[in-house]
Amino acid sequence: MSDETPHPLRGKAVPALLIALILAAVLTIALVLTLPGRTPSPSPSPSPAVATVTSAALQDGTAQGELRKESVPLTRMPEADSPDADITVHADRTGQTVAGFGAALTHSSAGLIAGMPDDARADLIEELFAPDGPVRLSVLRIPIGASDFVDGEPFTFDDLPPGETDWELSRFSIDRDREAMLPVLREILQVNPGIRVMASPWSPPAWLKTTGSLEGGRLLDEERAYETYAAYFVRFIEEYRDAGVEITELTVQNEPQYRHPHGYPGTDMPVWQQAKLIERLGSALEAAGLGTRIFGYDHNWELHPGDAATTPQGEDPAYEYPADLLRTSAAPWIDGIAYHCYYGDASRQQRLWEQFRDIEIWVTECSGSRGAGDSDEKAFADTFAWQSERMLVNALRYRASAVITFNLALDERHGPHHGGCETCSGVVTIADDGSLTRNAEYYVLAQAGRAVPPGSVHLESTSADELVQTAFRTPDGGAVVLVWHGGDAPRIVRVTDGKVAMSAELPPRSLSTVRWPRD
Repeated sequence: MSDETPHPLRGKAVPALLIALILAAVLTIALVLTLPGRTPSPSPSPSPAVATVTSAALQDGTAQGELRKESVPLTRMPEADSPDADITVHADRTGQTVAGFGAALTHSSAGLIAGMPDDARADLIEELFAPDGPVRLSVLRIPIGASDFVDGEPFTFDDLPPGETDWELSRFSIDRDREAMLPVLREILQVNPGIRVMASPWSPPAWLKTTGSLEGGRLLDEERAYETYAAYFVRFIEEYRDAGVEITELTVQNEPQYRHPHGYPGTDMPVWQQAKLIERLGSALEAAGLGTRIFGYDHNWELHPGDAATTPQGEDPAYEYPADLLRTSAAPWIDGIAYHCYYGDASRQQRLWEQFRDIEIWVTECSGSRGAGDSDEKAFADTFAWQSERMLVNALRYRASAVITFNLALDERHGPHHGGCETCSGVVTIADDGSLTRNAEYYVLAQAGRAVPPGSVHLESTSADELVQTAFRTPDGGAVVLVWHGGDAPRIVRVTDGKVAMSAELPPRSLSTVRWPRD
């Protein structure tokens, strides 16, 4: 047939007979489908939208209900509707991006974990670090040399007999970390290659200090001391990289205002001296082609009165140490400020951010502890409540991108340790008989790690009666509210983001997450 041959009906009306035949066929099909046994299956109705509520709650001094999970219906709202909600999430007002949650792998922690039977160690690492596991830790902090949590004498990576020096770092060695620290880190990275590793020193080598001791004193105020110590950091990062571990962030001194540590390494590092060191270190990292980010300060939210009292005569106590540091010439090298939880409160983070809006804020240390004579139940309850409210929810609410507790693992005697804290708790306790106890820190971190993955973005939120809460948009487009309920009775809370609303029951003394999917 030629392409020019017209279609028989082209340009003509459809005959009436053809139309009648089509209508008859349609009616016949409809009749057949309504006969017995021919009832058409209804189209499946969409599943109702739900929110998920997960809670860890205190009961008899222990966290019960960490697996407590329920679904609650979501109510779609007209844009103009504004219910009388307990918590309102403002999805269009965004803040910081989450880097993650984690703990410190001290030498005590690494030694205990390395000493576990292979299967038990693998199971624990999977439980704590697997991206789809029950806890989902994503950040680790390690010491550069020894902290107070070490089994044996403190050390650095270039220790010498008294009176000797090593300005060329010819005797530098990380061999002590090859025993347990590096093997455990590599096992963790096999489970979660995306783990961020922050490193912090408790002291420079003693021959670089005014006292010739790891305990107390200052870094020598000499140009060659700053240059050598900066080179020491670079060697540490490079040798760790060669051993399979990338150091993504570091601070230059743990607790620089704690001048007189009790029996363990520590260093007084005033603002002016930290600024000098960071300038040299920033240049050295750049010259070495290393992308490790520098965080400043690494101490309490607020200057402790005891630290203020030890300020040398004629010197500034530095009540605003982080802000003072960020006003020095070292500021271009500083990516963030690190805080500890032991004095003050997290609102100081917000005050700093309002002055320096490009700076990132991390909480890098917060240990559970106990008073003299406290029972295990009271110690657990106090740590759970403190860390849920102050360290986690409030720190995130006030601009923290990461929250890190202290020891990942300790033994049943709160060690091993060399001086320092005698009653600190770890995320887990590994007993002499190999049994494992999951502590308050475990349940706090698990609530955050499961609900707020790295890459989540903070959302502004308000509460009618000052509930302790904070909110995030997760990478999959969903939203989550973390809320601490410290009351002794269950509490119904109503949550909305202006598009959906839900009601959820929170157990007494609980840390809960309320999650709902993308619109």
